[in-house]
Amino acid sequence: MAYRHPTGAEKEAYVRELFDQIAPYYDRMNQIMSLGQWGRWHRIFARYTGLRPGMCSLDVACGTGDLTLLTAAQVAPTGRVVGVDISPGMLAVGRRRVEASPYREIVELREGNALDLPFPDNTFDCVTMGWAMRNVRDIRRTLQEAYRVLKPGGRYVNLEAANPQSLWSRALLHAWWKTLLPLIDWLVVRAGPQARIRPYTYLSNSLRGYPSPERLAGIMEGVGFRDVGYVPLMLGSVCIHYGTKPAA
Repeated sequence: MAYRHPTGAEKEAYVRELFDQIAPYYDRMNQIMSLGQWGRWHRIFARYTGLRPGMCSLDVACGTGDLTLLTAAQVAPTGRVVGVDISPGMLAVGRRRVEASPYREIVELREGNALDLPFPDNTFDCVTMGWAMRNVRDIRRTLQEAYRVLKPGGRYVNLEAANPQSLWSRALLHAWWKTLLPLIDWLVVRAGPQARIRPYTYLSNSLRGYPSPERLAGIMEGVGFRDVGYVPLMLGSVCIHYGTKPAA
């Protein structure tokens, strides 16, 4: 059976089931797929949050809690971090990691949707999001929700894969993804050609139609963010976007 990418209407349920399925080995596979650069990208990301001890931060689509714990270290000991995700499987792994960390008293993980965040307006000093924007059904709505829950003057920071601008870098990335990721489905997930959900085959196709860094920055500005910028990493195959909600 040929792989069929989910439609927009199917995407949310598909992504939830997909990440429930791969939660036990998600972190290990990320190290492999990033060629060991995963931690370095996250440390660079942390420089753009502007977080300080005592602040309150939200990690949208927190997954297994990598960025959640990273930001918790920035706001500790008196701050607070909330992580939300639609996948119960990823949250279960994340809660185990939080419980084993020094930050368990200041971190809360809960089920929640990036398109309808369960928080009042003007709640958080920072909103972070990592490796998830490709998976949402509506990018503009996701950014609007992040903007809504930010305090005036608050910072939004997004870390995501990207289509490199140079043709040879793009060809190299796509060759890597199209070769390695479907292979992980076979060897690790055991999702053969008859499987309805092939998680890593999906991920190898997930940049299809995803905005360029310039276009995503434009969407952020259209939502209301100011001082918007982005930082390409790994030959442009990864990108950090950041912006600020104007002060009142």
